[in-house]
Amino acid sequence: MKEIVINKSRLKPDEITEVLDKARIVLRNDNGEFVLSHFERVYFLPGGKIELDETPAEAVMRELKEETNIDILLDDTEPFALVKNYLRDYESNDGNIVNRLVNTYYFTGFTSKDDIQYFNLTIPEKRDDLRAFYIDMEEARELLKEYNKENPKATYLALETLKILDEYEEMNIE
Repeated sequence: MKEIVINKSRLKPDEITEVLDKARIVLRNDNGEFVLSHFERVYFLPGGKIELDETPAEAVMRELKEETNIDILLDDTEPFALVKNYLRDYESNDGNIVNRLVNTYYFTGFTSKDDIQYFNLTIPEKRDDLRAFYIDMEEARELLKEYNKENPKATYLALETLKILDEYEEMNIE
């Protein structure tokens, strides 16, 4: 598993006030496209928070099934990358300012499903119209490069996703 560290603000371990573990997936279909999600004016790969007593693989499969009704086939139950993203003065969902370390485990997988349905969305996900769609690699890169630079969440997720797409392409998965 490749470890990628993103620490533009030079946050030190003793300055971290919050750690969040997530799992995401580069999920491709029969047409060579993959799924990209959009929520709160931010683009990212699908997945979400890892719950207590849950492995990263279980988390990514649960998140996709809950939110999109997509059953996936993981290429491997082990992630291909771990991104450690250090975020200084990050505004959390409750409005508090924290120094956050986000550990995100990335998987690869496949689905033959053409449509994306939405189930079990949280109230914020419904309110802000969480959506996922199929897109080819080059279109996704262009979209991610145009992220909203005024939004810290958009900034960190766009940069992280672009790095993951680079890693994914190097793997030459068919």
